Amino acid sequence: MKRSLPLRHYTPWLLALSIGPALAAETESVVGEPSSLPSPEAAAATPSPFELGHKLTVQGGYGPENSQPGNDDKGFYGLRYEPSLSWRSSEPQWPKWQAFGRAWLNYNSSSQASTGLQDENSQQIEYFSAELREFYVRRNLLGDDPRFSLSLGRQRYADHFGIWWDDSLESLRLNFDDTFARGFVAVAQQLHSYNSDIKALDDSERDIAYAMGEYALRWSGENWAGVRLLLEQDHSGRDADDPSDFDGARAGLFFHGDALSVSPLFSDYHLELVALDGDVELASGDEQDRSGWAVLGEIGKRFHALPWTPRLALHGGITDKPDASDDGFYLNAIQSDRVANPDTYSSGLVSSFIGVDLRNLAYYGIALETQPQPRHHLDLRFSDLYLRDADGAVPISLGEPAEQNGSRSLGQTLDLNYYWEMFPLALQDKHVQVNALFTASYFRAGDAIGNLDNDSQLSFGVVLRY
Repeated sequence: MKRSLPLRHYTPWLLALSIGPALAAETESVVGEPSSLPSPEAAAATPSPFELGHKLTVQGGYGPENSQPGNDDKGFYGLRYEPSLSWRSSEPQWPKWQAFGRAWLNYNSSSQASTGLQDENSQQIEYFSAELREFYVRRNLLGDDPRFSLSLGRQRYADHFGIWWDDSLESLRLNFDDTFARGFVAVAQQLHSYNSDIKALDDSERDIAYAMGEYALRWSGENWAGVRLLLEQDHSGRDADDPSDFDGARAGLFFHGDALSVSPLFSDYHLELVALDGDVELASGDEQDRSGWAVLGEIGKRFHALPWTPRLALHGGITDKPDASDDGFYLNAIQSDRVANPDTYSSGLVSSFIGVDLRNLAYYGIALETQPQPRHHLDLRFSDLYLRDADGAVPISLGEPAEQNGSRSLGQTLDLNYYWEMFPLALQDKHVQVNALFTASYFRAGDAIGNLDNDSQLSFGVVLRY
């Protein structure tokens, strides 16, 4: 049998119940008065739907003109200012609509190659130019699912090695992004250059439609595996200035992992396998089959217990051996040989100095990356290059034609890079970031291009973001 409690135990609760409605009514009347509205300072603290970004790049150096061995050495410099504007709708948790635009204002003393601090591959135009690089609208929460979004406009596409896509394209793109999977499908075509100095697209870039897609699955920890597909249809017609039109497909697999502890032999890896198959229509009207393949990879080991936490890496790549000049794997107009590292800086497949067209090529090399202090990187990279077919096309951009003599050795490259990133500073509710990169590159010409001398290039770049 339960005991009955004395009345004094109920008294506080009875009082609370009796005065609660009165306090609630008083509170409601106070909140409704103008004096209780947010102050102008508090209202000003509400995030704006617009955000303006600034990026300023200063770069320069000394080396052969247009970064082509065989040309005369000369100094070069460039300035680039990149303003960007983003907008988002007012939903508090997840904006349904977003818009973004980014422009370039450039001045280059020559058409020299850009440094590794540039976020994307692009043609360097001599003297002043302006370009509307990106502009698109995105609809998030498709079907009220935060994993899906749809965007329309000129958008940037990039992959790690650049051999799939490394350019901005007018496109319709459906994105999927989950914790354990991600991907996209898109249809695209370059419609205009949007550049003040280039009035029209180059004949090799005009009237080419693309359909592209990617799906990646995180199968374990930081290990990813995926597939990519790129369909290309050149409908420009016969043109003497565009001697070949390719209609076909590129398909491939990729695998990568970072910060791994599964083996004492390696801590990261990246592997790409690509196959190409299609038809080439020549200016004469003749058609021929074109097929090829390429395999690229890098495997590294970071030694965290050692001073400067060094990372030792092996890298290499090989393509098929083409049977003719219009056969074999190659890079199209929206692809590049640029290796993008979002955490530090970009470089070429073999060197920051020597660019390659990924065809009739085999290379291998070793890299040593160190961190003398936090936010400081000192890296060394060596590569050895060979022709797959000693009588085939030379996949290096040279200042004068190579006098091939039956040798397969293209030469060796050596890069020394020093990269520094400033700790971000807060200024007026924004971050200020400064990065700097200094590169010394050396190219030792091989017997396959024995008519050219050894060459070198020095370059630097400083980027300020706000």
